[in-house]
Amino acid sequence: MQATLHPLDGLSWMHRPLSYLLLCFASAGWSCTGANEEARNQSQAEVNLARAMFTEEHNPRGAIAAAEAAIRHDGESPDAYMVLGQIYGAEGLYDRAEAPLRRAVALYIREGDTARAQLAEARNALGAVLVNLQRYDEAITVLRPVTEEVLYASPHLAWGNLGNAYLRQGDYHRAVEALQRSVGYQQEFCVGRFHLGEAFHRLGDEGHALEELNRAVGTRQTGCDHIQEAFLVRAEVHVALHQPDAAQLDIARCVALDAQTPTGQACTVLGRSVTP
Repeated sequence: MQATLHPLDGLSWMHRPLSYLLLCFASAGWSCTGANEEARNQSQAEVNLARAMFTEEHNPRGAIAAAEAAIRHDGESPDAYMVLGQIYGAEGLYDRAEAPLRRAVALYIREGDTARAQLAEARNALGAVLVNLQRYDEAITVLRPVTEEVLYASPHLAWGNLGNAYLRQGDYHRAVEALQRSVGYQQEFCVGRFHLGEAFHRLGDEGHALEELNRAVGTRQTGCDHIQEAFLVRAEVHVALHQPDAAQLDIARCVALDAQTPTGQACTVLGRSVTP
């Protein structure tokens, strides 16, 4: 499992023809008709409720219900589709996230220059979803314009998602370039530093890999010391540097986080091969 790069408040995801992007979602129970002012206001209230329920109350089921209600009130609200897609993405439901995010992108494009920042956010969320769906070429195509959008408030997320797409694609040099841009914008972006460390590791540059991985898990922001994959990769780096004791410490921390995940199981297997 890959570490996520798309928090809901700053999302984090097109080989499809334009006709696909402009399709209504009546088949999913979503309205395709225009809405009056009262309905639009009610839709926006439901969008705000969905965001609050997800980020403040940690209630994804209620947040999804609110976002779907927003779409029923106004089937042309890009904000409603975006928040629904973001929630699905943050919950790891990437197959469900793609359609509403593509709809949000199409609607923001229709709004023109007034929605450039929102369009960038929706594209970044869509790009992150496509990375997690392992459709890296599509993700890169979606994400590149986001990195060039000066109105986007979270460029570190766009560069981080682009770098992660390159990393998973196996283009490690481009991954390093993009991820360095990412952490250049946000020094404390621990997921970006983790992926940068992993990219250096894949290139065999263990010194820079260890430096970035240390900074990733050492960042004081909440959750940075719980990136399980970072401990696995850092253990691999320590093994490559002939530092078995340090590797065992990282393996122990990795397993302690959750021994049952694929990453936890990989740490257990690695631990059996590491001897002082």
